[in-house]
Amino acid sequence: GTPSVQLLPIPREEKITSLVAVDSFDNDCYLLMLTKAGFIKRTSLSAFSKIRSNGLIAINLEDGDALTWVRLSKEGDSVLIGSRTGMAIHFRLDINELRPLGRTARGVKSMNLREGDNLVSMDVLTSDLVDQLSKIEDNTNEENLDVNSSDGPWVLIASAFGLGKRVPVTQFRLQKRAGMGLRAIKFRIKDDKLVCLKVLGEGEELLFVTEKGVIVRTNADKISQQSRAATGVKLQKLDEGDHLSEVVLVPHEQIEEINKLSSGEEN
Repeated sequence: GTPSVQLLPIPREEKITSLVAVDSFDNDCYLLMLTKAGFIKRTSLSAFSKIRSNGLIAINLEDGDALTWVRLSKEGDSVLIGSRTGMAIHFRLDINELRPLGRTARGVKSMNLREGDNLVSMDVLTSDLVDQLSKIEDNTNEENLDVNSSDGPWVLIASAFGLGKRVPVTQFRLQKRAGMGLRAIKFRIKDDKLVCLKVLGEGEELLFVTEKGVIVRTNADKISQQSRAATGVKLQKLDEGDHLSEVVLVPHEQIEEINKLSSGEEN
């Protein structure tokens, strides 16, 4: 490929962490930003409508911190954040939990992390889905619910040792920002850690990517549905010394294009 420094006028010491496609810079749409140190903020997309050739400051970072995740969001959406030790927090993106801030603001604390823990993943849920979840009454025995009866959507949870599961979104109740969160997975292998937490629906296609560059494609429907308390099942067979590093959701447009090509070859 072409080096990014040849396409974008950024210093060589800078690293690109996120790419976001936008159709227009509307006031009702926000850039949701989360840093490595756990600071989160949302800024109106319109604040980035006039970007200079050398870029704009999107967030004020403390020494040692880095902007790691950026997603599009709207008022009333919610965010699901996961940590390395298998904890997850889910809160609303509204004026009460996370009011909009300017470009130069640092942001606020997203999650109360235990010593030695750090954030590894973030995903956004639409306001329509969050409204449906908020109508579901809290169940004190939520971990014992029949998760196999769920019609989705689910939260895909994957660990570095290739274990994972689909957990119904309903098991991740809405919480207050900056809390400890809920247990998303129990690790059965020592030194295992969470690497992915993604919201997905029925029929989604996934790519599992390992540290050694091995890529495996699978349909998410094949992954076992389990509760938050479960340890997961084997998602990918890993070579000795290799670990799962990333899970990529294949866009529906690409799935349709691949299916068309496959049907054409059969004919």
